Amino acid sequence: MGVKLVIFDYDLTFVDNYLDFYEAYSHALKTYGCKPPSFDKFMEMLEHDELEDSVPAGINKNDFWRLFRRVYVSRHGFLKKGCKEALNTLKSKYHVKTAIISGRETSSEYIWMELRRLGVDEFIDEVYTLQDLVYLNGVEESLFDKSWLLNYVMRKHGVLPCQTVFLGDYITDYLSALKSNVYFIGVNQSEVRGGLMVKKGVSLVARDFYDVLLHISSLNQVMC
Repeated sequence: MGVKLVIFDYDLTFVDNYLDFYEAYSHALKTYGCKPPSFDKFMEMLEHDELEDSVPAGINKNDFWRLFRRVYVSRHGFLKKGCKEALNTLKSKYHVKTAIISGRETSSEYIWMELRRLGVDEFIDEVYTLQDLVYLNGVEESLFDKSWLLNYVMRKHGVLPCQTVFLGDYITDYLSALKSNVYFIGVNQSEVRGGLMVKKGVSLVARDFYDVLLHISSLNQVMC
């Protein structure tokens, strides 16, 4: 039967928007009275997966990251390499359903606005954020856990986990995929970040969306 549903994480997976990430991270630090690092230092911490432990002592990490994701909005994003071509292929060749599940806790309309600006809204069927999780009475078992929303989208479209592919750039995306028993493809153009994903168990890592298509073509041969 092959792939029927492709779900994307948004920030740093679907789009390159490091500046949006930095602005939200800096805003959260300033709210707690802390001085943000330089953009170069921020990128260094991101590259080496050190941001999670960068929250200053005395600040509750969960509270910090919840504030971060509530102020994270789209301003400076641009599509990952090959994204539009991949979306066109997924729709025209594989005829899949497509959805975005973002770790932001803001309105999904921010993402829809950017999708329209980028000219790819026609290729996306649905967008969900962790704000929608509240409206849907869903459960977030750990911070940035997207498994409930993954399961919700699959149920909505009558698609099995073995017919679903989830793309993400961070280890929490991978853990969400494991909980939902869906196939996972890591998306990281950085060799360092991609290598860290492999060390944590991710078997498929794509540098861009041309690689994503190759992985999906391969998975299509083994999916239920």
